[in-house]
Amino acid sequence: DSIQNMPDSIRKIIQDEINGVDAKSDMDSARKIHYLHHVFRLPWDKRVDSFWDVEYAKNTLDQSHYGMVETKERILEFIAKNRRVNSKKGMVLLLTGPPGVGKTSIANSIGKCLKRPTGIVSMAGQNDPVHMKGSKRTYVDSQPGIFVKELQKLEVKNPVLIIDEIDKIGSNSIRGDPSSTLLELLNPEQANTFSDNYLDFEFDFSE
Repeated sequence: DSIQNMPDSIRKIIQDEINGVDAKSDMDSARKIHYLHHVFRLPWDKRVDSFWDVEYAKNTLDQSHYGMVETKERILEFIAKNRRVNSKKGMVLLLTGPPGVGKTSIANSIGKCLKRPTGIVSMAGQNDPVHMKGSKRTYVDSQPGIFVKELQKLEVKNPVLIIDEIDKIGSNSIRGDPSSTLLELLNPEQANTFSDNYLDFEFDFSE
């Protein structure tokens, strides 16, 4: 089923990979099989239905968090807007504040409000774009980036992804700028063509 749900251009690439698996070349075939395993675990056409219920969201937020009135109102405005347009595309909400005020916790509650699987990706101390975009298959022990892995784990194309500790992201002039990679993922004009180095093809992160 996975290969049937792929875009035609990517299906051809993957079919070539499958045809290239050779039982006589154990090491090369093992790498191809490992790669295909990651490809088939991607949620190519799996998504949860949109759920934009303002009253349900209000009750959920009130039960999980006391106070935080302005934050809750902004979240409810976000849900009401998406209900009006019945949006299928992902959007970005930025929560700011000092440590310990409940940013991550209330972000997790947004996932419950929308009835979507929710994952947390911490950026604290991350100074290598490879962490986000994966490593090329030519390297030993290469693997996909953290965002591809998170989608594989959550098994849907439109989960709620909490990018935590974003203010603590590092920099590495030798290997590149991880902030630029993050902007590529968060930019609505680029998210639908996000390219992980390991997968070596574009995957839609815009939902």
